[in-house]
Amino acid sequence: MKKIIVICFALALPVWAEDSSMEAHAELSLTVSSLPEAQIAVSHSFVFPFLQGDGPLVSGNNINLKLGANVSPVSGNILADAVLTPIAFFTVSLGAKLGSGWNYPLFGVPMKGMGVRRYSPDKDPPEGVDGAGLDGVVWNAHAGATIQFDLAALFPGDWRHVVAQIYNEINFQNYTGARGHDSWYYENDDGVNQNAFSHYFSALLGYQMPLFIDLVGVMFELKEPFYNPYTGESLTDRGPETTLSLAADFKLPKNITIMVLGQWKNKLSHPITDGFDRQWDFFRVALIATCRMR
Repeated sequence: MKKIIVICFALALPVWAEDSSMEAHAELSLTVSSLPEAQIAVSHSFVFPFLQGDGPLVSGNNINLKLGANVSPVSGNILADAVLTPIAFFTVSLGAKLGSGWNYPLFGVPMKGMGVRRYSPDKDPPEGVDGAGLDGVVWNAHAGATIQFDLAALFPGDWRHVVAQIYNEINFQNYTGARGHDSWYYENDDGVNQNAFSHYFSALLGYQMPLFIDLVGVMFELKEPFYNPYTGESLTDRGPETTLSLAADFKLPKNITIMVLGQWKNKLSHPITDGFDRQWDFFRVALIATCRMR
């Protein structure tokens, strides 16, 4: 679910403020996909003017403080982020996330909310997750920077919003139930996480329109763990996980938007026996409905 949330942030490109007063708003969102997954999220944002000037590059300078929570059938999380916009085309951010998960079978398919990966060739099935979950927490701390561009800022016009955004993030993620080089699951993922530093990169190219279809775009994401401080080992030989997404955003009355995503991913052939070999394949179709409340 993390990637869906990141895409939502990436497509919410900034609007230069005309009012110097603080703005506060809340958002409620529902995410479903072609995978057996769903999520309900709520957040509240406080936008404070910061070092604003008279020119178009600094008139919208602000600090955005965001608090949120989400719940899915396999997990629950709380999060906090602070985003500083010192100039219109550049932002820096700091944030943290804390959550936990649980495990259970669903129509014979194991739902792996949280737990250490078990691999025992002499058992059937040979791999799985230890325990029922809720035996610890997963926490994440991250810092990122964004460069963004809107053609309409240089050549004003409703039909000239060709937008681009590049985001880089360094994060550290830790599961309190894992030790050393243990691999672990969270939120039904591939189960190859370690308590380690990772690099996340995304690039977006889109076109905004004054229509019912508000935005169409393509996005590329890359996530790669690079260092486990508990073992002192480099993890770069695992290679990056990459995702390609096609997105369309639909604007509805009453501050409601619906985003539709089609995603392809270089999935693991098998995380244990194939040495992290990957191949491109269809990943999912996701729908995110968001209601913004002031």
